[in-house]
Order: sequence, then structure tokens, then C-alpha cells
Amino acid sequence: MAKIIFLISFFYTLFGFSQTVSTLAGTTYGYSDGEGIYAQFKDPWGLCTDALGNIYVADFANNRIRKIEATGLNTVTTIAGSGVEGYADGTGTAAIFGGPKGICIDNIGNLYVTDFWNFKIRKITPTGVVTTFAGSTSGFADGSGVTAKFDYLESICIDSMGNLYVADAGNNKIRKITPTGIVSTIAGTTAGYLDGAVSVAKFDYPSGICIDSSDNLYIVDTFNRRIRKISNSGIVSTIAGSTWGNEDGQGTAAKFDFPLSICRDVIGNLFVTDANNNNIRKINLTGYVSTYAGTTYGYLDGDASIAMFKEPTMICEYNGNLFVSEQEKVRKITNNLSIDGFTLKKTYIY
Repeated sequence: MAKIIFLISFFYTLFGFSQTVSTLAGTTYGYSDGEGIYAQFKDPWGLCTDALGNIYVADFANNRIRKIEATGLNTVTTIAGSGVEGYADGTGTAAIFGGPKGICIDNIGNLYVTDFWNFKIRKITPTGVVTTFAGSTSGFADGSGVTAKFDYLESICIDSMGNLYVADAGNNKIRKITPTGIVSTIAGTTAGYLDGAVSVAKFDYPSGICIDSSDNLYIVDTFNRRIRKISNSGIVSTIAGSTWGNEDGQGTAAKFDFPLSICRDVIGNLFVTDANNNNIRKINLTGYVSTYAGTTYGYLDGDASIAMFKEPTMICEYNGNLFVSEQEKVRKITNNLSIDGFTLKKTYIY
């Protein structure tokens, strides 16, 4: 594996690479299932993929969970949610959500969704049965299942053991939920900015979260405009970002404007949706921040250097490609490797 990663990195350094932005699904603002280029979304937010590359979308303003097929016409279907804003468990479209935002998937196909206005974590089985996994009313409380309390949940991710990690933005905390539903707080105190031990660290509206194979967590600290890391030894540090702006650079010399979500590729590069800058930013292994795709506010597919986004919200990675949600669309960023005039699609080998 190390040799493969080194070889990919070598070719990238020697020959360079480019990205192409395309529209995977979505047209105008609304609700419609069907072929990707004709489907409609309303503020699609959280994204995740299964082992086959199918994409699951938390369609926030439609109060539905949608699926984009990995093959063929990128067909969009609704797997859960009635479209009415509210709260009810049930099967498929009989279930009711109140602003689903974050989404992740476990290794047997269960989906976990942060239900923003309901302050809950919902679970959707592969057969479409929706239940409440954790959370009750707005507030803060650790505990078991529905005795726990959250406040404005944003992103969610999962580790190899099935533990969930949630950006509890309203409480300025990072929470952990075990496979049996036990909720605990792993980092964060009051709103602010402070690195250090998890027991004293401060965040200000943490929204994005992802995890690596060593169980280090990466957090988008939105109001602080920084990217933070929680090490597996319990130390919070800042890896990128400082004050408001739009500037590439090393670590804290870089600037973001309302970053929202984060994902990681197999090599360890981090990718961030920088919503107010309408860009996708990349943080490489040395901590250098660059603009990966996007220019100004708008809608334009094509080479990443000219592509336009409309306030990109969430991001996920599959097989070297990135998927990004924005106001009414899900976009795809295909990574291409150019060698002596030939363009090859980059494929990670696991």
C-alpha cells in the first residue's frame, strides 16, 4: 500500500493533474425523482456513498433522503421521508424528518442522519425502516439513546467499529455515539477558540467532521473559519485557517470564509467546502491549503480552474472523485492525471 501511494504521489508531482467539474444530478429548485439531469432537489446537504458508489443525499428542504444510482443515468429515487416537515418514525415515505442534514453509512448499509430541527439522530435500515437512534429535545445531555440531548446537529461520520461522531454545532461540542446508542462528549466546552486537551478546547459552531483510519477526527470549525484536528490521544489543534478571507497558503496562513464540510481521500488529503468563497479547498499532507476547484458564485461545469459553484455545502469522496452538494444540484469533480498529452482517470488501489 505504501508503495502504491508513493507511486501516485510521484506521478502527481512529476506530471501534474487536473480536475473536471460536472453535474451529476439536479436541475432547478424543487422535488422530482428520475434521471439525474432531470431530478430536482431543494438544498441538498449531506452526502455519503456505499461500497458500490451509490450516493445518498440528505435533501434538507425537501425533508427526504434520496439516492443517486452509481451507474447508468444517475437515477434519483426517494428512499425515506414524506416531504412534510415534522417528526415520525416509519418505513420509507411514511417517515417524517425535520431538515435532514448530515448522513453516513455503516458497513452493512444502515444510514444515520442528523435531523436538524428535531435534534435527533435517525437510522434508516437497508429495507427503509426509519427509527430514532439518539436524541430527544433541544439541549445538552449525555446518556443512552433518546435520553441524550443535542442542539442543532450538523455532520456525522462513522469509524470502523461502528461508533458515530457528530458535530453538535449548537452546543459547540463533538459527541460520540456507540453502536448501542450511548452518547458521550469527546471534545468542546463553551463557544470560542482554544486548542489543547479535549476537556478544555473550544469550538464555535463546528459543522463538518470526518475521520481517518487511526481515529483522528478533522473538524470544520465554521465560525472560527478554521480546520481543527482531534488526535486519537485527545489533543485539539488547528491545522489550517485563521481570519476571514480567501487565501491559499501553509496552515494558519490560509484563509477561509464560512467553511462547512470536510472529507478525506485514501492518501490523506483533506477537502473542504468553502461556502462563501464558492470554492473547494484542498489541504495536503504537509498542511498546505490550495484552491482545488471553483472561482466565483454561479453555475458552470468544466475545468476546475473555471468552474463555478453556488455556495457548496457538503462533500464526500469515492474512488478518487469528489461529490459536492449545492443549492439544487449534486456536482462531481473527476480527478484526471495527465502524462505527456494523455489523460488518465485516477483510480485508487486499495
